[in-house]
Amino acid sequence: MQVGDLVKFVGHATFYKGRVGVITQVYDQYPQRQRETAMVHFAGAEGQARDVDGLGQVNDGLHPMSFDELELV
Repeated sequence: MQVGDLVKFVGHATFYKGRVGVITQVYDQYPQRQRETAMVHFAGAEGQARDVDGLGQVNDGLHPMSFDELELV
């Protein structure tokens, strides 16, 4: 997966079920592993779920997602 890819959420979190978004950043959570985490913009989900205040989030519409939770569209 790479920046600009259209992805669908296929994980377990009910809030995200069926949502489609765009990858805006790809990074590795742990330096010893391959890139496995993405910041995904889900339209209409700004400031909700994983984008709420706290833990470094700033209500910018970007939601941190594991590649395991995403499927390319």
